[in-house]
Amino acid sequence: MSNTFKQFKLTVIQSFFYSLGNFAGKFSGIILLPIYSFYLPIEEFGLYALFEAIFQVFQVFSGLGIKLGLSRWYWDQKEEQDRKSLFFTTFLFNSIVCILLSFIIYFSFNLLSDYYFKSPINSSLALLFVVGNLIRLFTEVPMLLLRIQHKAKRHSVFQVIQLLSFVAFVAVFLAIFDLGLYGIFWATILSFLIQTLLLLPDIFKNVFLKIEWKKTIEMLRYGFPVALGNMVNVAFAFTDKYFINIFSNLKQVGTFTLSHKISNVVNLLVVNSFISAYMHSYFKTVDSADSDSFFSRSFTYFYLVISFFSLLIILFIDELVLVLTANNEQYGGSSAIIPVLTIGLIFGGVRQMLLLPINKVKKTKVIGIVSVVAGAINVLLNYLLIPEWKALGAAYATGIVQLLSALTLLYFTLKYVKIKFEWLRLLLLTIAFVFCVSLGYLIQVDSIIIAILIKVSIVALWTGLLLVSRFLLPEELLRIKQFWAKWSKKLPFLG
Repeated sequence: MSNTFKQFKLTVIQSFFYSLGNFAGKFSGIILLPIYSFYLPIEEFGLYALFEAIFQVFQVFSGLGIKLGLSRWYWDQKEEQDRKSLFFTTFLFNSIVCILLSFIIYFSFNLLSDYYFKSPINSSLALLFVVGNLIRLFTEVPMLLLRIQHKAKRHSVFQVIQLLSFVAFVAVFLAIFDLGLYGIFWATILSFLIQTLLLLPDIFKNVFLKIEWKKTIEMLRYGFPVALGNMVNVAFAFTDKYFINIFSNLKQVGTFTLSHKISNVVNLLVVNSFISAYMHSYFKTVDSADSDSFFSRSFTYFYLVISFFSLLIILFIDELVLVLTANNEQYGGSSAIIPVLTIGLIFGGVRQMLLLPINKVKKTKVIGIVSVVAGAINVLLNYLLIPEWKALGAAYATGIVQLLSALTLLYFTLKYVKIKFEWLRLLLLTIAFVFCVSLGYLIQVDSIIIAILIKVSIVALWTGLLLVSRFLLPEELLRIKQFWAKWSKKLPFLG
């Protein structure tokens, strides 16, 4: 087996375990969407979405980029004691920043009530929100360490436990006690307290009480440009919900948020899972001779998988919305928004993959600049499109910015790393995807059963187009046949 396939096999295995955690996260979201739609009016769901947007800004400002530095520097330390002191330094620095941010956000809620929420926010609700998200942020560095150490199983188990407990608490607090947003924030506090307790043995095991001042500065210099770009990008990105609320109402905020959660299935199950596994393998073998060829082949496989799942989301969007909203007509407007967001997330996934080779050559300033410019463009497009198109305008703005960001990062990747992408195969994937999506929109029938059969046929057509166009290489066909032969013997019903 070639080194490329060995590395990719390891990445796939790691991705599988990360996918379990991400799947549990999305599955919990799928379970909770009908609960939210049944027990929360769409306006209150929109208010919850505005709180979530604040957390995203909260999260990206935490650590000031030192977490990225830990990922990059951890395996450079030859001695175990040095790795432990590096983890302790990162954990301590991140915790201090998070505590300071928590105070700032809590005492800013009067301003947020007037200029962001456009409605008064109870101080006790604000306190629950801040405390829950502070505990949540405390767990990020230990969970990152598990990913760096390739402890995918342990990482996924802890993540699944937290998510399942969150779902259970939310269901009880909403369905039985009717606590509304208070119940959701209490569920956040309790579920992440459970995860914190589970992580304590890993924290104590990997701590050496020494602050690495010099390495801290180096990690901040490395990670802060990326973090700054992400800070500005997220701060700008959260303007979509802000502008929707300002120019329209909380109902439109709720519709856009529901659309984003459904379209984000691909991001959670494919993009985050794959990159979580691949990133640490990539950095660990960054100096190997076949690093660039491994990235090129991995990029093609990644694009294949993300295209397939995006096609499924777009084709079966009506059925998904019907099921996930418990047929609540208040949430019905999301069907037109989800396809736009899903296509935008394809480019967003490509953008995240292209960050890796740029990080490899330590051109993090490029990432920061691109993120800042993209964020500014996103704000401008939101301002121009949302007054006319409301939530759909925000979706168009997101898609355009993701496309421009991906193309810009591709230019710099080719400039600094000169990776030989498999352009013909990528083009074939794009043509097959566009053709099948277009076909799905052209063929419209009233019968649900016939519509589902047509959509299944289109998915089969997508597969056939790739086979006929000889998208798969001979070595890939061989491995698929070997895989089929092996598992058809173990599982007779496949034979």
